[in-house]
Amino acid sequence: MAGKVDSGLQVSTVYFDPTEMLFHEGDPPTGMFLIEDGTVEVFRDNGGRIVTVAKLGRGEVVGELALIEGIPHTRSVRAATHVTALKVDPGQLEQTLGHSPALIRMILKRVVRKLHRTNTVAFGPSRRPS
Repeated sequence: MAGKVDSGLQVSTVYFDPTEMLFHEGDPPTGMFLIEDGTVEVFRDNGGRIVTVAKLGRGEVVGELALIEGIPHTRSVRAATHVTALKVDPGQLEQTLGHSPALIRMILKRVVRKLHRTNTVAFGPSRRPS
């Protein structure tokens, strides 16, 4: 099901079953997901040992860092419960940002850098895939 949010951004509703992957660490950005219902687990595989970084629920977003920066995902995300989310595809976000003033893009990039620094302090440095 597709819809529109106030910003004019086209979104689609997606559903995930428990343990279903939204994306894996190292995957190219497939979209940004706004969780409407359910819980997801953000994790890393540290040499075969799964380390949960966060559990996120209603109103939270995953996949935005990779999507905005155009880099592979630095964490994996899977559904912990049945999940309903709104998905913004990479092309749609890029198209919307393309019509935004340069200042908006600069602010977004700064916010992303701040989030990366916060993640590094809280959880250690990310392994960026080559």
